[in-house]
Amino acid sequence: MCLIVDVNALSCCFDKSDLNHDQFEPVLDWVLRGRGKIVYGGSKYKSEIRKVHKYLRILRNLDQAGKIVKVDDNSVDEQMSIVARANKDPDFDDPHLIAIVIVSGCRIVCTNDRRALRFLKNKDFYPGATKRPKIYTSRRNTGLLKDSNIADACHPCVRLNKEQMVAIGN
Repeated sequence: MCLIVDVNALSCCFDKSDLNHDQFEPVLDWVLRGRGKIVYGGSKYKSEIRKVHKYLRILRNLDQAGKIVKVDDNSVDEQMSIVARANKDPDFDDPHLIAIVIVSGCRIVCTNDRRALRFLKNKDFYPGATKRPKIYTSRRNTGLLKDSNIADACHPCVRLNKEQMVAIGN
């Protein structure tokens, strides 16, 4: 399973003191202890990540451990502009997440932004055979964290060893 973690959900996943951590802890466990990987790419996503300095070290360590899949920034940016032009709703501020889904084939988006749900689920944004993602918003979605949701872009999937877990900080 690989997933896109919306920047607004990073603290929920990685910060044990976050009020919502218990709802997002299964995501962290799947990435650290299972075969899960985090997918990201594109200028906007990278810009948002740079603003959350607290998690850059964790993401860098996950990348070194093979738990990050980076998709082509130019392809994501191109798709993002197409998606953004298709909807001018002022609440629509996550076209980059949809673009990452389109480019990577990733099947799950982890978000703490309820406003984004109706856009992420909108079938009009996903061309051709691209499937709409499933959305992880709380512990009740733990059933999504399974091997059948591993996108081709995320192979091979590996589990971390003890040294890698220590380096990441968990």
